[in-house]
Amino acid sequence: MRPINVVLAHHDAVSAERLATSLRKQFNNLTVAKTGDEIVSAIGRLRAPFAVVDLEVISMAELKKLCSQFPSTAFVCVHRLADDRMWSEALAIGAVDCCLADDVRSILLAAERYVVLRRHSATAA
Repeated sequence: MRPINVVLAHHDAVSAERLATSLRKQFNNLTVAKTGDEIVSAIGRLRAPFAVVDLEVISMAELKKLCSQFPSTAFVCVHRLADDRMWSEALAIGAVDCCLADDVRSILLAAERYVVLRRHSATAA
């Protein structure tokens, strides 16, 4: 289990619980948020270095604001119809990845890649 606090925001309660069940096996603490305000509150409270946010919960403009507000948090965007355009736009505004909402493997790879790298960079500095 990775000792990482994670925030998960998903537009559909059933899908959120399914994804949360898969991710809870891998992370120390996972909190589910349902709104943009809950995302902000949970990241701040947990000092979460990793967040999975559904682009049906927040807009790209809100994602940009979150990335600016929490520069130490790696944001992975998910969407049921994620495509190359959405991926490019999300990365351009600060997310580390954008994938299909049920792609647990890509979400875990992003956590491994970006959270571990950020922690390594912080301890090396």
